[in-house]
Amino acid sequence: MNMNFGLSAAEFAAQYQEKKPLLIKGAVEPGLFDWDEVNQIFERSDVASHDFKLSCDGIRPKHEYVESYWDIGTLRQRLIKPVVYDYLRQGATLIANKIANEPRINHFSRQVAQFTGRQVVNSAYAAFGTRDSFRAHWDTRDVFAIQLIGRKRWIVYEPTFAAPLFTQQSKDYEHLYPCPETPYMDFVMEAGDVFYLPRGWWHNPLPLGEPTFHLALGTFPAYTMDYLGWVMQQLPQFVQARQSLSDWSNDQSALADVGRLIDGFINDPHNYQRFMDEFTGALRVESPLAIEVFGDPANLQLDDQARLRLSAQRVQGLGEGYVIANGARLVLDEQGVQLIRSIIEHPGISLAQLRAAHPGTDAARLHRLVADLCQQDVLERVRD
Repeated sequence: MNMNFGLSAAEFAAQYQEKKPLLIKGAVEPGLFDWDEVNQIFERSDVASHDFKLSCDGIRPKHEYVESYWDIGTLRQRLIKPVVYDYLRQGATLIANKIANEPRINHFSRQVAQFTGRQVVNSAYAAFGTRDSFRAHWDTRDVFAIQLIGRKRWIVYEPTFAAPLFTQQSKDYEHLYPCPETPYMDFVMEAGDVFYLPRGWWHNPLPLGEPTFHLALGTFPAYTMDYLGWVMQQLPQFVQARQSLSDWSNDQSALADVGRLIDGFINDPHNYQRFMDEFTGALRVESPLAIEVFGDPANLQLDDQARLRLSAQRVQGLGEGYVIANGARLVLDEQGVQLIRSIIEHPGISLAQLRAAHPGTDAARLHRLVADLCQQDVLERVRD
């Protein structure tokens, strides 16, 4: 299930990320998902959530296709299947956003996270007709679309509103910044293809009257607005920012002082590093449990073939002798830095391979360190 991006992460960042779309033909092996697996993904979704949608001439109201019922004192919700099937036959698209705890989907999203260094949120789309899901629109996050079953036509247009934030949806701005008339790209995705689309690019994915299923993996970095918001939270520690205001003639010089203070604070690399550490520290990765190893007091041993990776979307602090993963900030000695670097550069490296790559490291110490980091959720075992 490995994804072949066709270029290095550095090349992607320099040439495509937040710049222009990229179609990667045959990036994943076709036939990885079948309809049984797709059904199970939708079955395990929270159908009552705002993130679960049925689109047919707009998003359908929940009450049309979801019913509530009491199950031994617990109120539950489920799909009204005849209604869902009828809508799908009419050309509807079934959508599940923010999918979690789906190992095969997570496998793709972790590869995108490692490739981009960004947090990833997963969505799934299934359709059988020819209607579009949302008409031409832009997204407020970069997206990697992975076609897994069937085909889908994508019509893509250049941005008219650059780098929109999550509050700047195309439906609220299209009267001011309408979609261009001439497409930038018009192509058909086939099973196994991956398409990267930066935020702000207009697009309209169209089913072709045949069964189709694709994932949309949205990436979320730290934005300048996030940094500015963090800076504003730090300002109350300075007396200049706590002064009262009365009128412009009295307050102009005081505000100029605050402006200079903010300018110096924003452009201090130490403050930037603090923000990025806090941003990274707030992220979490859903790593698999290993209770048979770390919950058994008679075990606590990793097999030599256990494969490892860092439980983080981005690497933060390694050059300064620490690493942040799943909310933990781990200070490392030089040997620890080298071990973690090997795992980062070779995700999925086995414990035996790690030991061979560092022959000067005491084997027992290396095993203890790796086991301890796995228990702390800093490292994780990679599942096949």
